[in-house]
Amino acid sequence: MTPDKIWSSFYKKIKPEYKAAFFGTFIIGSLAHLYAITNNFLTFDSMWNIYSDQDMITSGRQFLTYACSVGSYYDLPLINGLLAILYLSFAAVAIVSAFNIEGKVLPVIAGGLLVTFPSVSSTFAYTYTIDGYMLAVLLACLAYLLSRNLKYGFIAGIFALGLSIGIYQAEFSFTILLCIFGLMLDILNGEKTKELLTKALKYVVMGIGGYAFYIITLKIMLSVKNTAISGYQGTDRVSTFKLSELTAGLKAAWDNFYYFVRYGGAFSTTLALKIFYLIFMALGVVSFIYLFIKKKTYKNPLNIVFLVILAAVTPFASCLITILSPDTYFHLLMRMPWVVIMIFFVALLNMFNKEVAVKFETCLSIVSVVSALVLILQFAVAGNIAYFNLNERYEKTFATCVRLVDRIEQTEGYRAGMPVAILGGFPDENYYPSTDITKDDLSGYFGVDGNLVCNSSGSYQTFCERYLNFTFPILTLEEELKIVDTDEFKAMDKFPAEGSFKIIDDVLVIKLNG
Repeated sequence: MTPDKIWSSFYKKIKPEYKAAFFGTFIIGSLAHLYAITNNFLTFDSMWNIYSDQDMITSGRQFLTYACSVGSYYDLPLINGLLAILYLSFAAVAIVSAFNIEGKVLPVIAGGLLVTFPSVSSTFAYTYTIDGYMLAVLLACLAYLLSRNLKYGFIAGIFALGLSIGIYQAEFSFTILLCIFGLMLDILNGEKTKELLTKALKYVVMGIGGYAFYIITLKIMLSVKNTAISGYQGTDRVSTFKLSELTAGLKAAWDNFYYFVRYGGAFSTTLALKIFYLIFMALGVVSFIYLFIKKKTYKNPLNIVFLVILAAVTPFASCLITILSPDTYFHLLMRMPWVVIMIFFVALLNMFNKEVAVKFETCLSIVSVVSALVLILQFAVAGNIAYFNLNERYEKTFATCVRLVDRIEQTEGYRAGMPVAILGGFPDENYYPSTDITKDDLSGYFGVDGNLVCNSSGSYQTFCERYLNFTFPILTLEEELKIVDTDEFKAMDKFPAEGSFKIIDDVLVIKLNG
């Protein structure tokens, strides 16, 4: 057979819902994130990662460098961004398959929610690593799918999950939530207790085995490279968890879950987003309760016990990293697993569609589909507001640094090669007013808000070198602190005043803030 015939034969065998999930996710993702993949945005981290091999083993991400090698170690938004969307398209197929979401509309909705979820938009601020992170999501989905569908699939699931955690630890929760909500769907579908227990046991073995595989490979690779975990964001505690920290970890996980549900700014970027998020989530809960009653799931007391346990575990499973490391700053990039809850509600809609018989079910299904479609659109709108500010922030940083460089070169006594200390982080807004109009709207996002992208001598130096072709040496932090303690610095005015530039001990000092 020719390659064309082989492909044609293979393509015809693919289920329509898988095609809908894949192409729907890729098209929606490409359109929603077009702004990001066709522009070069900056964050505080990306300036140091214009080229980076992403060897983040000291942060407990021993496989990230290999995941990112598929694309480019350069910060290439188009290549890395499209790869990320491609991985999420395959992940959507895996979830649709595992949750048995049928038809052509609901698989597209499931994939649309996955690829436009706020965590994806926030990760697009870090395009140098987004392909690796989204590959971790795909592997997390495969770990669940393999464990669910194959008799001994949990063995392969162990390796898939271990690789996922080793790329980005937060995706451990993605797999666990898939397991939890997959079991809930099985209960509603009337699966026998023995089968439920067998699946649950496989998931537990896969979860423990995947984490063990992650820890073992991490320790081996640390030993081979003769290095150690840095401790950044509690990574040292993730790999050395102690039972004595369990209480603090559980409290931190609950607090983070409650905060995201109650105050999560990622769901209130626009008024429509806030309204339809609440509608969609409320309809999801109503759908679950209605199906629980209609299918008479309550007749088996064990079903109630299982559901209570699964529901009780969900808040902690969604923030698993904080259990392992209570002090971790749990930002939006880590909340990607939350989208599983929304896709679970789409799976409930799928159950409705199989047995719609009364007007209530028809209305609930239609309203849920409409609210989900609007939610996808609003997620895309919110993401583009973030991209809009990233572009504005770069332009403002560029303009500010041009002014700084011009003033540096015009300062009397300055010479090429003289050390420069740019102190205060950001200009004082009383002297140099902020023009950021998206601050409140982007309060729930990570890495995309703010007025400028530079906040230290090092970041100003890097920006000027890479975007203005102007280089200058800087001081160590200790040397800068000594200058800050001097009376000369304290007497200086703040930028952009004339007295904000001064040479102190053969160092050009710029006072942005006090």
